[in-house]
Amino acid sequence: VPSLIPGGGLLPIPTPAPLQNLNLPLVNRITASLDPTASVLSQPPLIGNVDPTKIDEIRRTVYVGNLNSQTTTAEQLLEFFKQVGDVKFVRMAGDETQPTRFAFVEFVEQDSVARALTLNGVMFGDRPLKVNHSNNAIVKPPEMTPQAAAKELESVMKRVREAQSTIAAAIEPGW
Repeated sequence: VPSLIPGGGLLPIPTPAPLQNLNLPLVNRITASLDPTASVLSQPPLIGNVDPTKIDEIRRTVYVGNLNSQTTTAEQLLEFFKQVGDVKFVRMAGDETQPTRFAFVEFVEQDSVARALTLNGVMFGDRPLKVNHSNNAIVKPPEMTPQAAAKELESVMKRVREAQSTIAAAIEPGW
C-alpha cells in the first residue's frame, strides 16, 4: 500500500525535509487568543463505536479536503499546518487519479485543532481548503518490537554483504 510507505503520505515528525519556497500562503488571522478550552468544549460527538484508546488521537486530528491531487503533497500540508501547531502525522488519502484528494493532519496538542479549523476556506494552491474535525484517527503502520527490528536489520545486512560480494566479484574477477 503506497500510502503506508515512508514518504508515501505518512510522515513521522520531527524529521521533515526542509522545503524551499513553496509559495504557500501564511495566514495572519490565526491568533493565540483562541480560548484553549474552547477546542475541548466544541468537539463534536464521536460517531459509532470508537476505540477508547483512539479518542485522544481523533480529538487531535483534522480532516483536510478539496486538495488538488496533481500538486498537493504531504510535505506541503505539513509545512502549512505547522503554523497553527506542532504536527505529529500527515496522511494523504483518496484516489490520486481523481481531481481532488483529502488528508488527515494529527497535531501534538489538541488546542492546535481549533486554530487549524480557522483555515477552513483558505486558498491552498488553486482551491479553498475544507478543514473539519476528524471522525477517525490516522491509521499508522504497526511499530516493530526491538526483536523484530533486529531481525529485519540482520536480514538487510546479509543482503548488503551478498551484494557487496557480487559487486566485488564483477569488478575484480580474481577475488
